[in-house]
Amino acid sequence: MGQFSGSAGVVHSLRPLLAAALCVAASPAAASTLRVDPIKVEISADRKIASIRVENEENVPVAVRSYCLAWSQPGGEDRYEESDALIVSPPVATIAPGATQVIRVGLRPGTPARGAYRLIVEEIPPAETGGGIHVALRLSLPLYVSLASHEPSRLQWRSFQRADHSLVVEAANPTDGYVRAEAADIAAATGLKSSSFPGFAVILPNSKRQWVLGTKPDIADRARFDALLRAASPDESPRS
Repeated sequence: MGQFSGSAGVVHSLRPLLAAALCVAASPAAASTLRVDPIKVEISADRKIASIRVENEENVPVAVRSYCLAWSQPGGEDRYEESDALIVSPPVATIAPGATQVIRVGLRPGTPARGAYRLIVEEIPPAETGGGIHVALRLSLPLYVSLASHEPSRLQWRSFQRADHSLVVEAANPTDGYVRAEAADIAAATGLKSSSFPGFAVILPNSKRQWVLGTKPDIADRARFDALLRAASPDESPRS
C-alpha cells in the first residue's frame, strides 16, 4: 500500500506519482494524507473492471475527484490528454475521516482495447475560512489496458548531441508492451551514474523516452557511453 502526502516527507520511490497544487493564501500550510492501494492499475480481457482503495488518514473529511488521461510519449516525452475511453466510478466522492473509498475503472464500450492511461485522483480543496495555504493533493497512477510488462533488456539505447551541445540519452521500446526501467537499469545500459536519473522510468509500447543530460554528464563507464554515441543516426552529431 502506498502513502501520499503533500508534505516533504513523501516516500521517495513514489515521488514521481505526486504533484501538489498550491492555493494562494497566507501561511501556514496544510495538506491531506491519502493512502492508495494499489499504485498501478491494470485492465485486461479477464479483468474488465479494476479498482483502487483510497483511505483518508486525516481527522477531517476529504473530497476527491477522479478521472483518466490518455498517456503517450511523442518525441520522447510524456504527454497526457483528456480521454473518455474509460469510465470512473464514482467521479467525485467525500471520504470521511479514517474511511476508505473504492474507486472503480472500466473500459467504455466501443473504445480501443489496448492502451496506456493515467488515473488521476485529486483533492478538491475546501473553502478557506481563514489565513493559510492548503496543498491540494494530486495523484497520478499508471493504468494499463491489455498491455504486458517487458524487461528492461528489451530496450534499445543510443545517445546523441543536440545543436546546443547538450547530450541526450534515448531508450526505444520496440515491443507491444510497456517497460519499467529503474535508475540502476538505465545506468547499466548507458554507462552513466544512476544519480543522473529519477527513481524509475516507464517506456510505453513502440515509443521512446529521452533524457537531456546537459553538456557535462556524470559518466561512470566511458566505453559504454561512447558506444551509445556511435549509435547516433547520421543527422545527429556525436561528440568526439
